Amino acid sequence: MTQTNGDGRRHEPSKRPNRPGGKRRPGGPGPRRPRPGGAKPGPIGLRQVEGDVFELVHPACVEETDLDYQEGLEIWKAGDPEEARDALRFVLEGCSANLWVHVALGDLALKEFRDPRLAQGHYGYAFELAHRALPPDFRGRLPRDRDANRPFHDALQGLIACLRAVGEGREADGLQTLLERLR
Repeated sequence: MTQTNGDGRRHEPSKRPNRPGGKRRPGGPGPRRPRPGGAKPGPIGLRQVEGDVFELVHPACVEETDLDYQEGLEIWKAGDPEEARDALRFVLEGCSANLWVHVALGDLALKEFRDPRLAQGHYGYAFELAHRALPPDFRGRLPRDRDANRPFHDALQGLIACLRAVGEGREADGLQTLLERLR
């Protein structure tokens, strides 16, 4: 199986683990070099599953903060969106690259607070985090039915809806084309 880190370079998972925040062990290789075009590599990686099918590789902190994330969702279900927002923000303090949390905060902003601009910020940030994992010439697929890819698709769909809500249809159309290509 082929895996790439956030800047598109191949690596063997047993040799270079996916560490939280993209940090390296002391004494390890130097800092990552930016991808062509100036984009900095992110904490999310990419793994080839088979053929042209890929999935995102999330940092370990996502799993480490899962209970807090679930608690935030439960608080929302119980009818307290402001407390849920605070709980989910707390999760981001422990794992700022948690796509699921950014999507949940986008959903909260849109559904509970009716704020498409704020929702756009959360969805857009999640999209950017995941998009950095894709090499510039990426032609593979990131199917939504793979659990690791689902928050990327949810973020992209939420971002498209927000862009349309604020009158930025042209940008939304471009992202819709990307979404269809990645399915």
